[in-house]
Amino acid sequence: MRLNFNYLVLIISMISALSCNDDLSFNSSKSRNLIVLHAQAEVGKKIVLEVKQSELITEDTLNNPIDGVRAVLKVNGIDEDVTYSNSEGFASFSYIVTPRDTLAIELEKEGFDVVSAKTTTPENIGILQFDTTNKRLLDQGLRVSFYDRPNEKNYYQLVLIGERWTYQLDNITGERLDSVRSREFVEMKSINRIFFSDNNIVNNRQNFELLNDKIFNGKNFVLDVDVNRFALSEQIDKSAMKKLTVELKSISEAYYSFLTTLSLNRPIYGGPFSISSQVPSNVLGGYGIFATYSVDRAEIVLEQ
Repeated sequence: MRLNFNYLVLIISMISALSCNDDLSFNSSKSRNLIVLHAQAEVGKKIVLEVKQSELITEDTLNNPIDGVRAVLKVNGIDEDVTYSNSEGFASFSYIVTPRDTLAIELEKEGFDVVSAKTTTPENIGILQFDTTNKRLLDQGLRVSFYDRPNEKNYYQLVLIGERWTYQLDNITGERLDSVRSREFVEMKSINRIFFSDNNIVNNRQNFELLNDKIFNGKNFVLDVDVNRFALSEQIDKSAMKKLTVELKSISEAYYSFLTTLSLNRPIYGGPFSISSQVPSNVLGGYGIFATYSVDRAEIVLEQ
């Protein structure tokens, strides 16, 4: 039995490290296809957007990018930039995202309904602490803390990224020589998730924690997580994790709702506990998500 989604969500890794991107494909119940917009950007970077056609969900669901879509960006109500999607459906604006700006995108192409989306970029929330705590046989404890601003609704996404060096050994001395470096998301197990989090960090497709400030509004928030020590240790393929980077993203309510829904879509394919969910959209006239966010990062260098 296949998952029965009202909207189909396909997830791809992004990146950057640091960013986790989610590729969308939505099912349209209307007689003709609509534009699906996927656009997001970090403060200090350009807005990259992708446009596709909505499509019926089948076993052979295809990726249908739309080229030649005219995209207009308004910043605080003033026209800022115009761009067009390429043959792969991608486009970007020259505008650099800054906090507290209200951003609006409008898309037009003959044969499609006009599409618009709007968001306000959150301000950065700084990480106060990122340290190792207890070390047990199977797990390495980590602690992250930050101060939540009072008298406002804040939403957060927490991501842990590891840098792994694949090394070689000197044929004469046997000394380890660092060579290729790679980055990967590290799976976390939240200790106090039951009190604060809105997603199951263990049994979902995403290695991230989602938080809202309903409980800790205006207070210093402390989150303890465990990481499997095997993921950090030297591997049989001659690689070792040498650095951990935590990203604290301040995100909009719309993006928070979108990510929360993704977390409900657990990979229990064909099982009786599969969850059918409707993906929220902040795009008018079409489907999709338009999100900007602020990020603060902190690092821990691991001893090998």
